[in-house]
Order: sequence, then C-alpha cells, then structure tokens
Amino acid sequence: MTTHTRFRPLALAMSSALLFGFSTLAAAQEAPRGPAAAPAVTPRAQAVLDRMTNYLRSLQAFSISADSSRDEVLAEGYKLQHNEHSELTVQRPNKLRAELQGDLRTRTIVYDGEKLSMYSLDDAAYVRVATVSNLADLIGSLLDAGVEMPMIDVLYQGAVGNLTQNVSGGAVVGESVIDGVACDHLAFRQSNVDWQLWVQKGEQALPRKIVITTRFEVGDPQYQVTMHWNLKPKVSDATFKFTAPANASEVSLMAGDTSK
Repeated sequence: MTTHTRFRPLALAMSSALLFGFSTLAAAQEAPRGPAAAPAVTPRAQAVLDRMTNYLRSLQAFSISADSSRDEVLAEGYKLQHNEHSELTVQRPNKLRAELQGDLRTRTIVYDGEKLSMYSLDDAAYVRVATVSNLADLIGSLLDAGVEMPMIDVLYQGAVGNLTQNVSGGAVVGESVIDGVACDHLAFRQSNVDWQLWVQKGEQALPRKIVITTRFEVGDPQYQVTMHWNLKPKVSDATFKFTAPANASEVSLMAGDTSK
C-alpha cells in the first residue's frame, strides 16, 4: 500500500516506521507467558483500539482540523514532502463536508444525504451524483472507487471499519503527548506497510496522530496526519449544501458509480 491507496485497516487512507526490532519489543512488553503463541495484536493494544472505536461510533457530530504531509519519491531518488490542511465536518447519519487545501490539490466534498458533490478549484470543475442514503455506505463506496477524501480512514473506522484486518503484529509501545494531549502510542505491521497511531487517553479516546510508512518502496515514503477535534461543531443546513462557483463547469463522473 502506498500513501495514495486506501487505509481500511488504518493502513490506507485516509501510509509508519517505528517497528525497529518490533517483534522483540512486542514480546518483551506484552506477550503472555507460557507455551501459547502470542496474538498478532497484543491484548493491551486491542483494548486501546476497542476503546477508540467505541467512542468514535458514539459521536453524532464532530469536526476535524487536520494537518498532513506525504512523501513523493522522484525517479532520481529525491524525496519531496507535500503538505495539506483539511477541515472535515460530519453529522450522522448522512451529512458530511470536507475541505482540502494543499501543495498538490484543492478540493471540496459535500454530502447532503442524497447527493455527493466534489469540486476541484484547480480544474474549475465539479461532479454531482445521486448516491446512497447513509454515511457508512457512502464511505465504503468512495473507498472502493478510489476516491481520496480527507480523514476518510477515521470515518470508515468510526462506521464499520476493522483496524486489525491483515495486521501481522501490533502493540502499545509507550506513551506520548500530542499537542498537549496525553496519548497511548501504538505500532502495527502489515505485509508492506508499518503504521503508528496515537490515541488520546481517558474517556475521549480520539485518534490524534497517524504515521504510515510504505516499506519495500524506494525511500520508504511516509504519510502523517495530526488531528484536532471539535466535538460540538456549529452546523446548519448551509454547512452541507454545495453551491457551484459561477466559473465552474459540471462534468460526468467516469470512474464508477458511488450508489453501488
């Protein structure tokens, strides 16, 4: 998986290189004693994930302000870092607005429960299609279609995702502070991806930071995102209404049908 592929088990979305001597570290910290084989994900790490999942699924409305970066490895071997800022607002069961501004693209995505609108400022173009009637099905459809959207991985996990699918190892490796918030620091390994996750301690078990490293690719490119949460966002009908700019042209969606 590269930084542009989907991150269903939080190994995309929404690309993490801790895991130096990972198996030794996991065994030393959390493996159960006795002859039984240690589980791929340690009980302590699974408990943190379950706590996060349950809390995310309890949220009816929230917004996320996120700052992210992704590496691009050029043919000559040079590594470039591209930065992005995204704003995401969600109101369950069927409202969403995402705004993305970055070095590579500027996008707006709006879902009002009936139609999905996607606007590209760079292309002065937008698409608007009828789609499914709930957020969980919409996210799954977008992932299947390869549509990139800010924080789609967090949304999917909050709906129906399974973070440990295809994970060969996972453990809590320590504690950390992200933007002044105490977090559990977790690390996981998949076949060609390492990823790290920082989850807020306490009842509000929010994901605060994700780092994904694509192994076996020149330069081991990384994707990382830091998330700032608002659990009481101010929303109105206008929040989830898309009005096309006067200079924008409507185009057909050629890469699949999000209603399936």
